[in-house]
Amino acid sequence: MVQSIQRPAVLVRQHRKVLAWLAFGLTLLVVVATVLSYRGALLNSQANATARLTLQLEGLVNALDKYRLLTPLLARRPDLLTIFSSTHDDDDMETALQGMARIGGMSDAVDIRLTFLNGLQLSTFSSRQEGEVSSDPEILKRPDIVQALEGRLGRWLRHGSEGRIYVFSFAARIDGQIAGVVSVHVDLSGTEQIWALSPQPILATKQGRVLLTNQTAWLNAQMDGHTDHAHPWTLEKRPSLFGPLLIDVRSRNGAHDVAGDYVAARRTEHVLGWTFYALEPLRRPVMTAATALVISSLISGLVLGALSVEFNRQQMQLRQRRKDLATSQWLERRVRDRTRELRQTQEGLIHSAKLAAIGQMSMVLSHEYNQPLSAIRSYADNAQLLFSAGRYAQGQDNLSRIGKLVDRLANLSKTLKTFARKPGVDLKSVSVDLVLDESVMLMQPQARKVGATLEVVREASQLLVTAGHTRLEQVLINLIANALDAIAEQDSETRGAAGRVRIRVARDGDNGIIEISDNGPGIEPALRAEIFEPFVTSKGHGVGLGLGLPIASNLVSGFGGSLSLVDPADDEMKTTFRITLPLANDG
Repeated sequence: MVQSIQRPAVLVRQHRKVLAWLAFGLTLLVVVATVLSYRGALLNSQANATARLTLQLEGLVNALDKYRLLTPLLARRPDLLTIFSSTHDDDDMETALQGMARIGGMSDAVDIRLTFLNGLQLSTFSSRQEGEVSSDPEILKRPDIVQALEGRLGRWLRHGSEGRIYVFSFAARIDGQIAGVVSVHVDLSGTEQIWALSPQPILATKQGRVLLTNQTAWLNAQMDGHTDHAHPWTLEKRPSLFGPLLIDVRSRNGAHDVAGDYVAARRTEHVLGWTFYALEPLRRPVMTAATALVISSLISGLVLGALSVEFNRQQMQLRQRRKDLATSQWLERRVRDRTRELRQTQEGLIHSAKLAAIGQMSMVLSHEYNQPLSAIRSYADNAQLLFSAGRYAQGQDNLSRIGKLVDRLANLSKTLKTFARKPGVDLKSVSVDLVLDESVMLMQPQARKVGATLEVVREASQLLVTAGHTRLEQVLINLIANALDAIAEQDSETRGAAGRVRIRVARDGDNGIIEISDNGPGIEPALRAEIFEPFVTSKGHGVGLGLGLPIASNLVSGFGGSLSLVDPADDEMKTTFRITLPLANDG
């Protein structure tokens, strides 16, 4: 009986193992087929882009090479050198200008300009009148002029109303000394018109900026990780695992006609200092890979499906006999798993509760004991000085204050069990003025340490609220300490003014209001909604645990009031916490 029940289980495992290995193998074949088809399509697109780039680039380089050779030749012509000499006459200059005009016309140059060392510039052949003269001392700082004066062939791409003009410049020398610079201006609009015939994008870049392209909207866009937020287009290169370079083209203004991902062929012309790209849409390789994926997946699915049907037919006659046993085993396993999960959850909750208790006690001790101890030390030192000076009455007053602070520390030890008791116990009528004076006194040393002032604004005096004296003081000290910490994190130059913490006391109907405001950096909008959640803090990493405000909120709720984050009424203040407490019957 047992053996007959186990036989279908063994058969099922065998079938599943066969199906699993077959599925793994077919999946691997699908992945390989998809990857190979994608890589092949990528390489094919890159080859097409390379052929197109080579064709277009050869035409541009050959055209510019003519002017590259022409410029040094012009700089050595005797008739042109006569213009730069100090002894030329009008006839010689007219003859030289006519010669430059003929050369410019035959070479299809836009202009041939002569730049003198004093910044004077003479246009020998242009759409303007021949012999037009302009003066601009800053012209000598133009990149191509600077390169020519250094003895090199200067190059510069000029963007003007007439289009993109490429300028070749070369120094003219008389008796070995530089007398001026000859510049040949070449119009690149013809190249762009030829590129415009290409159905896919072609572009040239220098230092990451698009200088020349058949996509007019891309001109001056940035590449190579540069960012130009003013330009509506961005082009970002990214490597491909399969070799070809990919370029992501994105539009900030929502244009999608040429936006997308492209396969790029790249070539750098070191003579020009430009990098040229020819792009092919990435969607073609993606569609090829998707087609291969669908076909191979369908074939694999048919094979797996046919084999699964056959296996299911064999298992059908044994499945009913195994059903009851499988069900009972499943239920037993589920009960065991759930029991283990519940035990682990219970242990985790107990551990979390212990950690929370430790964190709360640490926060209370840090905020509540350090400040009174500092005050006791200060009063003790002052009392010693006063007794030494014979001022016994004032020294006795300091000792009396020390005694009160010791009593306060004893009371604080009793209130550390606040969260262990239900909210709302041990409440009585408490003077807000008295609690506030004690809190300000305790926080003055810390305020002086961070260079801040504590301001108290009493719009209502003799205010009595229902609360616990020590616990309300604990809340105020916590909020004032947070404000001082926020001011300490921000330097005075960033803040623009001295650090200020303002405590405002007011009456609102049957409630008393206490507001603590500071001119620190403020709280980020993302944190405002959850600032009272445990472990949420606006302080730097490792500075705060994020438990002070939840503890304070819990204490105020126990008084029957509320603690909230509100917008400051004063523009100089950045953060305001408001405590709302019910007035005592005798307040």
